[in-house]
Parts: sequence; structure tokens; C-alpha cells
Amino acid sequence: MDEMDIVRKITHLVYTHRRDAAFTGQKQPNVKHRDIMMLDAIIKMGDLVKMSDISAYFQITPAAVSQCIKNFEKKGWVERTVLESDRRSVYVRVSDEAKQMVQEMEEHMKQQLIAFIAELGEDDAEAFVRILEKGFTFFKCERKKEEGKEAGKC
Repeated sequence: MDEMDIVRKITHLVYTHRRDAAFTGQKQPNVKHRDIMMLDAIIKMGDLVKMSDISAYFQITPAAVSQCIKNFEKKGWVERTVLESDRRSVYVRVSDEAKQMVQEMEEHMKQQLIAFIAELGEDDAEAFVRILEKGFTFFKCERKKEEGKEAGKC
């Protein structure tokens, strides 16, 4: 199989999986992955997190963070706070309900990964991890090349 055949095969497998999950009625989470990622990051940053810190962490505009937080507020996942000592900054606090939801989603994902790894077996699981690490290293290098911070082959 040449490189383009492999790319087509991987793309086909991903789209087939998504289609099959949608058509079989497989339970899809009503929470978007990006929402879980953002909530999890805010939780890990601390109890009160500046909106500007969220923007910097995800490398997105303050307007994008504000829109996301606005949607989170409507769902009861976060509340905005302005401190008396720092009236220029807006802080965000994740609700207990959202913290519980993130924890449950992480536990569900962990259980699925455990089952997947068991299905792969030790050798294939180790190969899978090795390939993922190699892939992440490659894409990190490519990103640095695009930013002009690195040259040459990844």
C-alpha cells in the first residue's frame, strides 16, 4: 500500500466509524469534546481562572472564550466573577455540577480505553502507544516549522 492508499484507508475508517455510530443509534454524548476539554482545563487551572488565562492557554481570541463561557453559563456549568481587588479582570469558576460531569466523562473514557487496550493485547497496545507518540512528535515538529521555529525534516 502506498502513502495515499494508507491516507484514504484511515480517512475511510474514521468516517465509517462516525457514520455507523450515528446510524446505529449508538449513544453520543450530548456534551461536545471541546466543551469537556475547556472545562477540564479550567478545573486544572484552579478555582478562579481569568478569562485572559483561558484565552492564552488555548491560543484563541478573548471573544471566542467569552462566547464559549457565555454558553457554559446558560448551561449552569460556570459562573463569572469580578473580584473587588481586581475589577478589570473577569474570572470564571466551574460549577460542582460541571466538575461532576467532567469526572464522569473522564471515567467513561478511561473504561473504554481499558477495554480497548485489553482487546488489542499487550504487544499491539505497546505498538499503538509508540505510534501515537511518534505521531504527536511529528505534528509538534510540523507546527514549529510552520511557525518558523524549526527547520528540516521532522
